[in-house]
Amino acid sequence: MKETELTHELIISLKQGKEKTFRVIFIAYFESLEAFANTYVGNRDIAKDLVQDAFYNLWRKKSSLPEEINLKAYLYQATRNNCLNYLKRLKVQSKYEKRTQDKYNELRLNYDALSHLNFDTLSFNELLEMLNKAIEQLPPKCREVFELSRYDGMKNREIAQLLNISEKAIEGHISKALKYLKDHLKSHYSSGLLLYLLIRSTHSPTIEA
Repeated sequence: MKETELTHELIISLKQGKEKTFRVIFIAYFESLEAFANTYVGNRDIAKDLVQDAFYNLWRKKSSLPEEINLKAYLYQATRNNCLNYLKRLKVQSKYEKRTQDKYNELRLNYDALSHLNFDTLSFNELLEMLNKAIEQLPPKCREVFELSRYDGMKNREIAQLLNISEKAIEGHISKALKYLKDHLKSHYSSGLLLYLLIRSTHSPTIEA
């Protein structure tokens, strides 16, 4: 059976309120949605909560879902919106707390990247290839810090200990990398490429609407 046909049948069953169908959808998408959310919020517990909220709203609104809905795109969009709301609150808090400017800039970039995502037009495999080529152009130390943070999932404190430099220096390298990549790939900004500027796992999902 084709994926589109399966999705259509799942929607019909979900609209009928079948909990077994909801569990199937939950198992099918939760892990990739959590990885996507964690890409931006940088905290797996928070990412799980945001994804669970997306599924809660899916169940709550099940009867009003159109039968032709793209279920995957719907769930990613819902998770995106939850992440945006979380990051918006965090940005406001950061203005009144003693956070470094680099940390605030990273929050802002995360928020801006999510704001420009469009799940109807993304082709992430092609975008990821362009990003990887851009990362190769970063200065060696900047690239090393960025990859340890985004690909290996290490915290700033852990990277600082590993490389024997300050956490502020780590934040500076990450901010510099993000700015370079944003400027280098600005022509693709509106199509959502900045998603991958912030990835923390090589297992982030491929999404095609």
